[in-house]
Amino acid sequence: MKPITTRAAVWVSICIFTAVLTLTAEQPAVQSPQSGLYRKALKLEETHEFTRAETIYRDLLRRCDSEQSWRLKRDAQQGLSRIEDMRAKFVWSEAQLQEQLAKTYRDFRPSEMAEWERRGWLLAWKVDGKKLYYNTNVTNLQFFDTAIMARNEPAAKNFLKFARLFLDESARLDRLRAASSAPQHYVDPVRFVFTTKVVVKQSDLPPGRLVRAWFPYPLLTPAAQNIRTVSVQPAGALKSCPDVEAQVGIACLEVPRPEKEDLVIEMKVAFDAFDTDFQIVPDAIPPYDTQSDLYRRFTRSEQQMALTRPLRELARSVVGHEDNPYRKARLLYDWVCDNVKYSFVWCWRDATFTYGCASEEVRQRRIGDCVIQSLFYAALCRSVGIPARVHNGPIFPPGMKNDHVWAEVYFPRFGWVPVDVTYSEVASMVPGLTDAERRTIRNFFFGRMDRWRLVTQRNDLAQELVPLKRSARRRTTMFVTPELECDGQEVPKRTYTWSCEPEQTKAIQ
Repeated sequence: MKPITTRAAVWVSICIFTAVLTLTAEQPAVQSPQSGLYRKALKLEETHEFTRAETIYRDLLRRCDSEQSWRLKRDAQQGLSRIEDMRAKFVWSEAQLQEQLAKTYRDFRPSEMAEWERRGWLLAWKVDGKKLYYNTNVTNLQFFDTAIMARNEPAAKNFLKFARLFLDESARLDRLRAASSAPQHYVDPVRFVFTTKVVVKQSDLPPGRLVRAWFPYPLLTPAAQNIRTVSVQPAGALKSCPDVEAQVGIACLEVPRPEKEDLVIEMKVAFDAFDTDFQIVPDAIPPYDTQSDLYRRFTRSEQQMALTRPLRELARSVVGHEDNPYRKARLLYDWVCDNVKYSFVWCWRDATFTYGCASEEVRQRRIGDCVIQSLFYAALCRSVGIPARVHNGPIFPPGMKNDHVWAEVYFPRFGWVPVDVTYSEVASMVPGLTDAERRTIRNFFFGRMDRWRLVTQRNDLAQELVPLKRSARRRTTMFVTPELECDGQEVPKRTYTWSCEPEQTKAIQ
């Protein structure tokens, strides 16, 4: 065996140290009987034995009284929250699901349901031994087949507007490209103001003296520049200047708990948003520096992007003998758009991030929402040597607001290029589009991107908040909504509103 060089030894030491830190962050600090109970509860939760898992989680909450066991207490609270979410979603019997399908889809026949379930289009679990259907099956079904979506006329009409929005964006970028004397990757900026507001009724505030809040804050990217805080209410609540180059965009605020009135916290942040329009010549891409930190970081296997043998074999079967990174990324993009159907599964997704693997779930099921579709695509790219990562944050196209996750792939000389498999797959299957329009949408979301989105978390999902939140997270996978606690206790009830509107109608010069 060759001796380890100094540089290699340092790299190995860093890897070991990072692994130790990761294990320390993810596992209880002390391997106690309580931590063994927690692992047992996780197993029960994974097999959908919710009642038994809940009993253990509640037992852990009673046992975890010491300051040293706060993390285990938080994890148990998180487990109860996950189960509550899943119980609220897996609620319908077969007869109840049929009733809802009949209300939603024209000419529904009960005999269709068996075929849809056989194809994996209807998600059902045995919860505590009883078969129950996911209540979002009704809306998810329309994303599996254009003809089915057409039978839900109100939804089809709305999705057609959604698709035409991006067809118009594509045409506008074509005009800007034709008028430009040289290729530009980031064009036509507009200044937006991102406003977030939380209201908590006095009666819903836990006892305590201090309310701490973590608000999502825009991160600096080539498509989001000149970020600045416009205002914060109450005055003086912002405790530190948010780091716009961090992995998670966090504004940490602290407010004395009001004695009589409701709690109101509001933040306004301005930023310049650019459309993205890459014009890439595939043969102009130079080779990767496979020894660079960037290449190693974004081609490695991770918990939610596991480069398993079946996944590598799948990726190789898609790209074949193609060597060009751009063409490989495009082949994988087309394959995911054609073979992985959108399905809104957020509570299942949060569970997957706790005791599963998102990329393997998608590989096996061939369904997923924007989070796990994007992770799956990034994992496929990594498995064939293309650096890839994911971003998440609020999106605000005209007439809609949501949160979203999309991918990026890296090409030398060009940098990080956006890829949105979810929007491409959903928009291109809408009834009423021509084949040419479907191709336009498919092309748009590979290397182009609208400016109606901002990044609040990048590279890794399910990151811890800074400073650490000691109570259960409202959502662990994505950081797009505020988190609050009062003297370490979760503030579960609140009203959250947000908007992202142009500060001025004229484009920035």
